[in-house]
Amino acid sequence: MHTRHVIELSPSGKTFEAGDELLLDAMLASGLSVPFSCRRGACGSCKVVVTQGQYRAKQLAPDAPAPCYPLAANELLLCQSHACADMRLEIPGWSLDTPALEVEATVLSKRALSPDIIELVVMPDRPLAVRAGQYLKFRLVDGDSRCFSIANLPADGDGRLVFQIRRVSGGLFSETLLGDLEAGDLLQLEGPFGACTWQDDDAAPVVLFATGTGYAGIKPILLTAMKRDVEVTFYWGGAQATDFYERAFLDKLVIDHAHFHWHPVLATEGRVQDVALSHGHNWEAAQVYACGSGGMISQTRAQCLAAGLPSHRFVAEAFVPSGRSSADTLLGSRDGTWEKVGPRYSLDGMLAAREKTVRALAAIASQLTVGMTTGAALEMASQQLQAMGASHTWHPTYIRFGDDTVRPSREGIDPLRRLRPSDIVVVDLGPVWDGYEGDYGDTFIFGEAPLHHDCRKVLHEVFDETREAWLRGMTGCELYDFAEDRAVAKGWRLSRNLAGHRIADFPHALFGDKELADLEITPSEMVWVLEIQLCHPTLPIGGFFEDILMR
Repeated sequence: MHTRHVIELSPSGKTFEAGDELLLDAMLASGLSVPFSCRRGACGSCKVVVTQGQYRAKQLAPDAPAPCYPLAANELLLCQSHACADMRLEIPGWSLDTPALEVEATVLSKRALSPDIIELVVMPDRPLAVRAGQYLKFRLVDGDSRCFSIANLPADGDGRLVFQIRRVSGGLFSETLLGDLEAGDLLQLEGPFGACTWQDDDAAPVVLFATGTGYAGIKPILLTAMKRDVEVTFYWGGAQATDFYERAFLDKLVIDHAHFHWHPVLATEGRVQDVALSHGHNWEAAQVYACGSGGMISQTRAQCLAAGLPSHRFVAEAFVPSGRSSADTLLGSRDGTWEKVGPRYSLDGMLAAREKTVRALAAIASQLTVGMTTGAALEMASQQLQAMGASHTWHPTYIRFGDDTVRPSREGIDPLRRLRPSDIVVVDLGPVWDGYEGDYGDTFIFGEAPLHHDCRKVLHEVFDETREAWLRGMTGCELYDFAEDRAVAKGWRLSRNLAGHRIADFPHALFGDKELADLEITPSEMVWVLEIQLCHPTLPIGGFFEDILMR
């Protein structure tokens, strides 16, 4: 009989047992949440600190590559190690208590805030880790759902959730089910979701936009800003005076907080974004949040960016019509062998993770400075991801300067290489947000070197053309052959070391490690990442861009 060892995880005190199996497999079998991805010792997702106990390395096949992720003397990779005795391990930056996505909630109260706005207060059966600006799905008996913003900060009270719901004529939930709800009734909720969340930039003046009950999503962000005592201006659009159903609350905030101003904007007076643009804000320094109709969101974004707002400082959530959408059809079309996802997977979660990763990349790129070393850039990126709320990364953050841009992601780099005044830079992020994997990478240019600019231009052309080929029905194998032909035609070389991969709710590695370039079917939307790495035929100049395949 094989000896079983007790493995304790610090500081939680939770334990699992491990015998001859890999520590990763033992931890997964125990039902504990564990970070991992590649299973090859390359990504570092399953790195832990050994504070007590002995272990041995996994025995590799003769032709298998050795693990390449660099480790300190007191670290191991769960996917490459076996316990030899009882152990105590620490997983830096990882919580074993990931929030449950499905909860049951009890109705506490219901009251009218205006002739057509109802406030619904519920208490979930377990605490939810909610960030200001997120929303929940209300699950209906027919499998459909409705999404409503959380209009309070649950952590500031006893955990109750407040929703502000507009009655819609003919609406299944708002007109029929909501009217029948009474205190004590039970609801099935899922979440939280949403990328329109507080961005932890204490210094930036905040400008808020909402139309209608978009205010419910903006209110928690407003409350958070009030705690930070930053300058806040709020523009709320409505069709009639009763649409500003929390006017008294906002008027009191103006009295209590010298840095807060709000403007009710009736439709007869103009659009909220037009009023805001006429007020002379310093858009280059502002942080903007918007919640409401899709038209308002797109128009406000365009006008704010034209006025000087950096694109990553515009954070928004657009309302979409209720009921079943094309997303349901999309989810049902995935291949059952190569495109499996976990029980947490949802398009909302994946899109929110993508949006936040894109914003994180922009924030990191904006902090790169000439003279910075690669090592310092990686440390800065790690701090930025943590500040934005990433629980960890499912693959290491990659930052490449100059000659290192031609190296594949798993090949070592010079951490002391410095960013030059004329240089090319690759940044590749793989953070995990609320249990969902983000993956986004791009190339940035410092200076005016023509080859650097040509590299980035061709890189995006090849990506866009390959994505269009996917929309025409090409298989994964065909996509990379196509991308290679397009790169050569434009005078560059496609690196086949990066060949696309799966993405899902964390960890996608549970569902296989097949590369996109080996896929003999047309890949489905929102479960694959298209990676394009270009290299100059003779010079050490490279570029990289990746994004989720989506329509």
